[in-house]
Amino acid sequence: MENLDEQNLRKPGEMFTASILKKANPNYQFLFAFGLSITFILISKFVLKSDEMVMYSGCFGVVFYVMFNPWLALLAEGNKKYIIISLIFYAVIVVVLYGLIYLWTGKFVDNSMEVRITLITTTFYLIVAYGMMMALKYLFVDQSGVGL
Repeated sequence: MENLDEQNLRKPGEMFTASILKKANPNYQFLFAFGLSITFILISKFVLKSDEMVMYSGCFGVVFYVMFNPWLALLAEGNKKYIIISLIFYAVIVVVLYGLIYLWTGKFVDNSMEVRITLITTTFYLIVAYGMMMALKYLFVDQSGVGL
């Protein structure tokens, strides 16, 4: 009985290794943030007919992707592959969503302080958060391969 209990116990910090969050790779994160933002943009443009809501909906998609992507890097197996794919998807989501904002509202990085600030802060946050997550992973992950 004692042996069975020891086999079922997880190590401290190992609670997320079997989680559904481990399956949330950058592809799914991108699709979720992009789909949610496109839905909000379409509702803002065609139902609400608000240019400001189109701009905020596009910025929301970028912020939403950047907010969770670095934290989920803790659960990824390959750091280098995860970060490269995440940065590619970040560039794609920025270009597409800010491009839609420009096409439908005329606001771009050059003439909109909101878009400029969002782009600068999300890029800065992404770089700093990746650095923090990789440092945390390097310092605290169990090197035996069992997980966080």
